[in-house]
Amino acid sequence: MHAWWTAGVVAMLAATACGQAEPEAEPEEPPMKVEDTVFGDLVGTKEKARDRTNAAVDVHRAALEAQIEESEDAKPED
Repeated sequence: MHAWWTAGVVAMLAATACGQAEPEAEPEEPPMKVEDTVFGDLVGTKEKARDRTNAAVDVHRAALEAQIEESEDAKPED
């Protein structure tokens, strides 16, 4: 008797699982641009830091080259 009951339950589960219609897939929205999310400010942070660093290096290089030119043009001390 127990086997018949188990077989019936399994048959009903199989029948209900096969009979369900799949929901229609809705068209997916394209993902948002990162700039439009809460992380938008963080996107350009690395580039901004690199640009500021390169600007500081350029200023230091120009000052150093000016000092080198000045020292090369100076008369050597006797």
